[in-house]
Amino acid sequence: MLEQLWLVPAFPLLGAVANLAFGRQLGRTMVSLIAIGSVALSFFVGVSAVTSFVSLSAPHGFQLRLFDWISWGSGNSAVHVADVGLLLDPLSSVMVLVVSGIGMLIHMYSAGYMADEPGYARYFVYLNLFTFAMLVLVLANNFLLMFVGWELVGLCSYLLIGFWFTRPSAAAAGKKAFITNRIGDFGVLIALFLIWVHWGTFDFFGGPGGASTGVFDDPGRVLATQSVAFAIPMLLILGVTGKSAQIPLFVWLPDAMEGPTPVSALIHAATMVTGGVYLVARAHLLYDQSPDALLTLAMIGALTAFVAATVAIVQTDIKRVLAYSTVSQLGFMVLALGSGAYAAAVFHLMTHAFFKALMFLGAGSVIHGLHEQQDLRRMGGLRRYMPVTTWTFIVGWLAIIGAPGFSGFFSKDLILARTFARGLIDPVYLGLYALALLTVGITAFYMSRMVFLAFFGDFRGGVDDHGHAVTPHESPMSMLVPLIALAVGSIVAGWIGVPSFLTGGTSPGSPIEVFLAPAVAATGVWEGTLEHLTEIVLTGLSVMVALVGASLAGLLYLSGAVNPLALAMIFSPITRLFEARWYLDDFYRVTIVGNLARIASFLASFDLAVIGGSVTLVVRTVRGAGSVLRASQAGYVRGYAVTMMVGAFLVLAASLAFR
Repeated sequence: MLEQLWLVPAFPLLGAVANLAFGRQLGRTMVSLIAIGSVALSFFVGVSAVTSFVSLSAPHGFQLRLFDWISWGSGNSAVHVADVGLLLDPLSSVMVLVVSGIGMLIHMYSAGYMADEPGYARYFVYLNLFTFAMLVLVLANNFLLMFVGWELVGLCSYLLIGFWFTRPSAAAAGKKAFITNRIGDFGVLIALFLIWVHWGTFDFFGGPGGASTGVFDDPGRVLATQSVAFAIPMLLILGVTGKSAQIPLFVWLPDAMEGPTPVSALIHAATMVTGGVYLVARAHLLYDQSPDALLTLAMIGALTAFVAATVAIVQTDIKRVLAYSTVSQLGFMVLALGSGAYAAAVFHLMTHAFFKALMFLGAGSVIHGLHEQQDLRRMGGLRRYMPVTTWTFIVGWLAIIGAPGFSGFFSKDLILARTFARGLIDPVYLGLYALALLTVGITAFYMSRMVFLAFFGDFRGGVDDHGHAVTPHESPMSMLVPLIALAVGSIVAGWIGVPSFLTGGTSPGSPIEVFLAPAVAATGVWEGTLEHLTEIVLTGLSVMVALVGASLAGLLYLSGAVNPLALAMIFSPITRLFEARWYLDDFYRVTIVGNLARIASFLASFDLAVIGGSVTLVVRTVRGAGSVLRASQAGYVRGYAVTMMVGAFLVLAASLAFR
């Protein structure tokens, strides 16, 4: 089945092409069947391919080279730049199953959620294309093809975030996402140039039909120039801050909520934002050569996780709470990458994909059942009206706060443990661990606040925009089945990462770490392991911090023992800071956007007045001269006489001047 690996990205592309060509003629049912079926086929082929790969002994994974893409010369003088080829190894295996599996469930959910929306076929074309782009990104066997997938993902996010392009806010959000990501993409592009200069190839690994030696076959080559050994990882980090929404480029992701809710689920869970995490995990051998770049990455991740969590505390839009939650959880993944715990980062990426997709689709179910209401202050008591949505959402909540037994418990604690272990060698990481532990408590607080405001207490909906009383209702089965499937995944997905101190095993890593080790094992940096007793203490501490955060939210928003508004007034300076999103958007607006707008306005005026004015002056001069000459050729003898006299005078004057 490995020889048919190319079908994994091909099926979603085929679905997009079919709906693009015939979507207007086909009914909505057929459009959705084509879109869902294509991703389902991709998932099943992916499962079969991964199953075949597991039984295959291949240290660098299985490579399928489809055709030569860029090369020149022949014989001994031939230069191979890149081919179109796929790589299936433990890392890409996990990513393929996450992207296609969760993507399939989101496609199924979309059929019900978007049933009454215009542009139905266009929506599924974009969604299929998005899935195709992400599969190309994670399966590519070279940097150049991966960059093609990287750019296609950015394009599709622009199209889907701005899907309702007649809304100014949606159009602006799409442009903001696209432009912000271009900044990060510039860093990735420069890094690719440096990779070509130092390795002469973009291939990850050498092999028949490609380069004799790939970048990762000889990662130490870059150490010949220490500045380059630092520059390449740092330039890739710039791409990570854009695609995976980290400080300083995370500002686009919350605004991406302007797109349809299933799009938010796909972006936040299975596709775009995981691209940056995957990039670092794939290029981890380059990061192993630069501890300074790793530390920079870890600091960015820890700070982003904390800042985004604090902003989520004061959000009243259910989707924006989840958006900042995504930024924060991505920060945990980036912290793990910076700690050299690449497997822990990929594990959290996988579990997060399940519970974040579940919560976004659950939020979509709530919005659907409340006639497009997104304000948490106008919800409450929904558990009585929407039982399936409520209980599946609660599963996602328990997973993200790290309740024992749920998927987030295993992946989040693995990140904390590995960061702490790294801190035993480099004390800076102990400070990052403390900040991450504090963020765990904040996460439990704001997620519990959201759940209590939406599903408990009394319903506060009132009337809709048309003055009609709002009566919440449960969503159709087409939307509930994906929720149930994701809820199951949010529980069981974590069990492949049960730590050895819970199972009594002797392996220093969890099963998922052992599986991923051939692809992402740290080399050149110390990932670190801990004594079982230390791991137990760290796990207990994490659970206690989360329990404190959830309990505080219960006091404020469930029991009514403390008035949250009064508390907000007491801490009003801090509240204003969080509401202003740490003034990052304002800072960019004043220092960058404002100045660029003024420069653009000046250049536009200069173009209009000087460049355009010069052209206009020439036109008017020629036109005026033409008018004068035309008058001299009007057919009157006196006109000809005057013309002859003027001509004779000019000839005489010229002859005298040049004597």
